[in-house]
Amino acid sequence: MSQQILTEQYGHGNNGRSYRGEIEFEIRDRNKNTIGRILEPNLVKIGAKEILSHRIAYNKVWDPTAGSGVGAWVEHDIDLDEYALKYIIFGASFDEDGNPLSTADTRYYTPDTVNGGYVPVQLGAGAQYDGGLINPVPIAEPNRPLKRIERIYFESSYQPAGTPLLQEDVRALNNVIVLETTLTKEEYNGLGTTQSDYFTITEVALVGAREIDSVGSCECDPRDIFLTGVETGGPLQCSAEGTATISIAISETEVDMIKEGDQIKIVAMDSTAADDEILDQLNPYYLVVSKALGGRDITLDRVPVDVDNNAITGTIGILRDGFRIFSHRILKAPVQKSDEMEIIVRWRIILG
Repeated sequence: MSQQILTEQYGHGNNGRSYRGEIEFEIRDRNKNTIGRILEPNLVKIGAKEILSHRIAYNKVWDPTAGSGVGAWVEHDIDLDEYALKYIIFGASFDEDGNPLSTADTRYYTPDTVNGGYVPVQLGAGAQYDGGLINPVPIAEPNRPLKRIERIYFESSYQPAGTPLLQEDVRALNNVIVLETTLTKEEYNGLGTTQSDYFTITEVALVGAREIDSVGSCECDPRDIFLTGVETGGPLQCSAEGTATISIAISETEVDMIKEGDQIKIVAMDSTAADDEILDQLNPYYLVVSKALGGRDITLDRVPVDVDNNAITGTIGILRDGFRIFSHRILKAPVQKSDEMEIIVRWRIILG
């Protein structure tokens, strides 16, 4: 079956940018008969440029002094596989008590005063919601697992093989990549055990991060799993002096846990990823723009401040953030999950 190639446009005229692709939900009953299909255009976040820029690089560099002085390829210190797309993360419409909501949830939808019904809120291409999801489904494996990508394959598109407009023959190109996972009948049926607990899936994100196996029933935000500190489990201790440069404490030995190009989260020193003690910051996430190997000074993209714009000083903790959303979508029509159906989720990205 041929697929319609969809395009989203941001900006106007020659200054606009378009991102082509789509997300598909194929809904099947317990006998694996397809009973519904939803296709929506995707939204590629501006953070996708980070993933793409890292994946373009090779995992080695040329060292002219290696190989007994004649030069050789040697490994560099960036884990490129960490930036590869591995997960599809889901958010759902439910309140603080776990009761399911639908399009009346104002976090996701607003009333359409012209045509009636509801329309999704507008997502930008930047770092809204601290770069995460609006209301992610907390993980509790096996019923609410961290969904890994289970299949990757290519679909073909076509372009002229010869000179355009002069030759009629075309050739196929494998420039449509498809990333797929399946929500089984037992998965994502809600936060309780009865049909009234079934929530509606309202948002989906495609995520690049490090490889993780089972995480158990942590009842946590998926992003928290990718926040890492020192080997003892706590954050890396640093000191802030009211500038964009923070310094790793002399007592810390894992000084190269943070590297140039990383994103970090500033928290209270006695905090953990789950505690979320963010020192009253509006956005606790920062980009490391400069950090020498073996050095203790870390230059951030801005001065750490609280919501009143007061510079944060004294002892702080930092966690490395490895959760990188490539694309994020609020569904126009929420998908109701139950133990009567499985849902195949396919994320297509058209590279051309």
